[in-house]
Amino acid sequence: MPRPLHDAIDRRTALRGFGAIGLTVAAGLFATSQAHASSDLVVVDQMGTGRWDTENCGPTSTVIAMVAAGRTVPHYVSGTKGTEVGGNIRAVEEMRARCGLSPWDDPDAKSVDYIGAYLGDLEDGIRDAGARATRAVFEEGVAAAANGSVVILHVRHGALIDDPTANYGHFVVAQGEDADGNILVSDPGRAQTLGITSYSRDHLIAARQGYSTIVS
Repeated sequence: MPRPLHDAIDRRTALRGFGAIGLTVAAGLFATSQAHASSDLVVVDQMGTGRWDTENCGPTSTVIAMVAAGRTVPHYVSGTKGTEVGGNIRAVEEMRARCGLSPWDDPDAKSVDYIGAYLGDLEDGIRDAGARATRAVFEEGVAAAANGSVVILHVRHGALIDDPTANYGHFVVAQGEDADGNILVSDPGRAQTLGITSYSRDHLIAARQGYSTIVS
């Protein structure tokens, strides 16, 4: 079951994010005393990230993962300002282009004819941004996250957050464990209400939708 580590400073409920797949800690939004030092997860809200924000769990998770892996993300805004709705619109819009989801010169347009993104799109974006993406089965991704790797997981959002109305695939980012051994997850679709939350391995595996990718 989920164990919230904090309450976000803004209690607005984010709209549900859609998806075809799954360095600096934000000030005041993460209980570092409860987490192992291996986690550098940040909070980025997919809402307010342009015309396709309800579909942007993929590129938003990619931004979160890149930052957590210590990679440079152009236009990334850290701290409290970056956690706000729209606080990282430029970083996410550019990541959409790197993933091949929108043209570089027109973030309001689409380059694909499907909703959300595929795991391969995110891996393309990660590599284009100068990092590595390693495909793994879901359980391997969960194990890697528990050991401190940065992992993008493709989950059934409703199963993850115990909300039967959230019946869609969704991307989240996992890295590290809290003091109780639960795995830390940054959820771009619930940035204002959950942000970074911890889940047991069994809970994460029960929410499995597809594969995972390890970012390094």
